[in-house]
Amino acid sequence: MIHLSGSSFLMPGNLAWRTLAEYGEVQVAPHGQWLQVLMNQPVDAAPQTHIIVWLWEDLVPTRTLLAWGRLPEEEQQLAVAAFVQSLCQPLSLHLQRRPQDHLLVGACSHAPLSVYGPVPGALALLAREFERQLACLRQQQPGLDDLHLPLWLQQHGRQHCFDRRNLYLMSCPFSMAGLASLAQWMTPLLQRLQRAAHKVLVLDCDNTLWGGVVGEDGVGGVLLGQDGMGRLYQAFQQAACHWHEQGIMLALCSKNLADDVWQLFDEHQGMVLARHHIVAADIGWGPKSQGLRRLAARLNVGLDSLVFWDDSELERAEVRANCPEVMVVTPPADLWTWPDALMTLPALCSRHQSRDDGLRQRSYQAQAQAEVELRQLGDEHAFLQLLALHGGWQPLSSGNQLRAEQLSQKTNQFNLSARRYQAAELARLATEGGEVWLASLRDKFADHGMTALLVVRPLDDGKVLLDTLAISCRVLGRGFEYWLLAQLASRLLAQGVTELVISLVATERNQPARDFLATLPTRPITTPAGLIPLVDEVFLSLDLPSLSLPYLEFYANE
Repeated sequence: MIHLSGSSFLMPGNLAWRTLAEYGEVQVAPHGQWLQVLMNQPVDAAPQTHIIVWLWEDLVPTRTLLAWGRLPEEEQQLAVAAFVQSLCQPLSLHLQRRPQDHLLVGACSHAPLSVYGPVPGALALLAREFERQLACLRQQQPGLDDLHLPLWLQQHGRQHCFDRRNLYLMSCPFSMAGLASLAQWMTPLLQRLQRAAHKVLVLDCDNTLWGGVVGEDGVGGVLLGQDGMGRLYQAFQQAACHWHEQGIMLALCSKNLADDVWQLFDEHQGMVLARHHIVAADIGWGPKSQGLRRLAARLNVGLDSLVFWDDSELERAEVRANCPEVMVVTPPADLWTWPDALMTLPALCSRHQSRDDGLRQRSYQAQAQAEVELRQLGDEHAFLQLLALHGGWQPLSSGNQLRAEQLSQKTNQFNLSARRYQAAELARLATEGGEVWLASLRDKFADHGMTALLVVRPLDDGKVLLDTLAISCRVLGRGFEYWLLAQLASRLLAQGVTELVISLVATERNQPARDFLATLPTRPITTPAGLIPLVDEVFLSLDLPSLSLPYLEFYANE
């Protein structure tokens, strides 16, 4: 269910909302009834998504803005901060009461600041303070997201989005075209709540990272860094660097000679991107759909993790036809808007960032180094000794809740039960008799950060259920899963627990997890008492005292 509400009337029968219907039944709340809708949701009702659109003109009377404008600067800031806090508090309370929900919230003004005469300063302060408090709240409440409505207005134009006639006739300041573009703006946010997260931005090279064809124009002949188009391509590369800093991996897929591409990377003074920004590249003359498949395999991610940007409609069509899982971007027709379009690409706007997102690129680069070492050594035992593996684990805390949610929501290939938890749900499990652990890994090449999540829950008769075991695919192949199980077994045996019940739900993508489970001496059992199984969930029993696991000799515990 999608509840669409806000401070303004949003025209319940408007056809624009059909765009959102793909993601659930859409209900539009009456004018100004957003708070009542939130308060009336039963605590145990099914998860719902609430989209809340606020207009400052409806929330703050002009006389209040004028009063704020007359205050000394410090008092004005305090007054505005208190107002925004009162506005955001119900959002926080709702998510504490119903952590299964998602709130998509945004605020903007339907009139330019100049209309307000002496009060634009107070209104601008209000908008900035709202953005600040919402960002802080998002760190505490994973179910909250920002609609970024000022950015929507900037891209689509205020005159296009609003209609004063509708404001007076129907209490709705939006134009019909504005409502349609608003619905389209919301769609990627809803997609991200239901689809796999995009982790990799794959870029073409010629006429994308630079102007011209390096194989024909030479390193010195491409457009890059010069005034005009050269600066445009530099700005595009800067936008790519922005996503690299946000934890998105960058890869190349280009029809070219690899030597030509890397020579330009190394020698052209106008390059903003460097080799160390690129985690993988597929440069050659075959179909790009095949190149994208090889990149996904090399990075051990699904095709639905890739976002592909290419200037050629022919190449984009070939990828869409042969790799429908890949998110293929249609660049704007106006080349001059490319840098802004990439910087604000909805498919990459992650709901949350954690410290471990920043480790991802280094982890994949380290993986490439490790593969080189393995090929040179030709001996897995010697290779694992060389890695000097160090594993660590820690209980769930306020500092790692966000990472725990990411691992639960995004891990597909090594995820035994495929359960999806939000941070608040994990916190509840940890305080209701269960245990939630995160595990980290580092080796001689990189600190891979927290890459595994375990959720264990007590059962009757002194048994324990392994509810969740999810491990990031980028650390597979090192026996980390065995080390992790050994730590859990040691802890449980110290508590007097001798039997571990493992939950398994086979999915299309978790074959690596099932392969691991097949190596363990488990036996199938019936559903434990008190549990309501998931669809296709099976339970396996593992005897802990007799458990003997491989790979442990390669690990030093922290």
